[in-house]
Amino acid sequence: MLVKFFKLCLFVFVLASLIALGTSVLCAQNVELKLATWHWTEPGRGDTLKAICEAFTKEYPNITISPVSLPYARYQDQMMIQMAGNEAPDVLVAADIMFFAFMNLGYLLPLDELINLKALEPEFLDAQKISQINEKTYGLATEYVTYALLYNETLFKEAGIDHPPTTPDEFLEDAKKLTKAPNQYALGTRHSMNEEGGWWYEMSYWVEGFGGKWTTDGKPSVNTPEVINGVKFYKEMYDANIFPKGVDASTYRRMFWQGKIAMLTDNQATFFLALSSNPDLNIKAAPGPFENKLTNAEIVFYTIPKSAKHQKEAAIFLDWFYRHLKDYGLGVQNVVGSKSANKIILEKFPYLMTFVEAPLADNGGILPKGYETRLPEFRHIVLNHVTSVLINNADPKAEMDAAQNELLNLE
Repeated sequence: MLVKFFKLCLFVFVLASLIALGTSVLCAQNVELKLATWHWTEPGRGDTLKAICEAFTKEYPNITISPVSLPYARYQDQMMIQMAGNEAPDVLVAADIMFFAFMNLGYLLPLDELINLKALEPEFLDAQKISQINEKTYGLATEYVTYALLYNETLFKEAGIDHPPTTPDEFLEDAKKLTKAPNQYALGTRHSMNEEGGWWYEMSYWVEGFGGKWTTDGKPSVNTPEVINGVKFYKEMYDANIFPKGVDASTYRRMFWQGKIAMLTDNQATFFLALSSNPDLNIKAAPGPFENKLTNAEIVFYTIPKSAKHQKEAAIFLDWFYRHLKDYGLGVQNVVGSKSANKIILEKFPYLMTFVEAPLADNGGILPKGYETRLPEFRHIVLNHVTSVLINNADPKAEMDAAQNELLNLE
């Protein structure tokens, strides 16, 4: 009996040792987690993300974060190519427009069985609902940016302007005073199809300002008088030569923080980047120059592609990152997808209230309700016709009527 007891004890000891050895071998396996985002290359933001990832690897020393970095203008297309070829990163950052493009092709993994979302739910903002499709959650809303008028107060004073414009007519009048081409321009804005994704945000901002909506009751409404008025005003700005033609977003933003551009209709992330690049820049943020103070938003989601090689480790990172959004938000001076974190962030950076207080346009402004999963097609049709107005001097109403007909034929 005693012999049997000792044999049993020996068996238990050996088994426990093997389990411990197996666990230690498993934990010793190093995993390289590829994290793809355009944020890596942004001044200030890239450094903050790097610091956050370093903090993560201190807690999880066997998981290293490998940056996959691409500029915003090329990011979506390159990620599409990688996911189509089953070469996806493990963690994929996607702005809302990209998110629906990736979702539409079935490239994203549901997070419900990988992360305890119920535990995070008390912190969720309304923006989180956008990532829930057919009762599955495909992304964590980590931060969002809304549009306002960023302006260089020094250039305003030099031009004899004592306050930011509050109407479109005042905006155009001030813009002409602030333009001294080719050395100084009033405005930086996207305006061509080679930056289609980014241009959609800015075009939407002006259309919303005139009371326009891309859809009404789930149907296209791109030829309403309000939308047409927004397109007409954009054409007025184009013809007035108040912004440099053929200049991409990264270039005109750099010109802004160099003091060569007086205004941007842009988001709080750009405000932060400008000051990170030039701390002496005298810039402020104001509501848009409209009676209608609606703004649009870009929501950023952290997702896991279906073809990610390290899905479990990616889920560990997403859960950890969400719980540390306060540190990230303080680092990039931006509101995030967490209620308690935002309370602290807004106390620290009260200027962000200009961006947060503006009422958000329907469905975030840039997502045509009823066409979220077909946004790339919707956007392409509309901006193609706006391009014809800008470049070919086509009639705005005729072009938007044509866009409306094309969109109706998508159904």
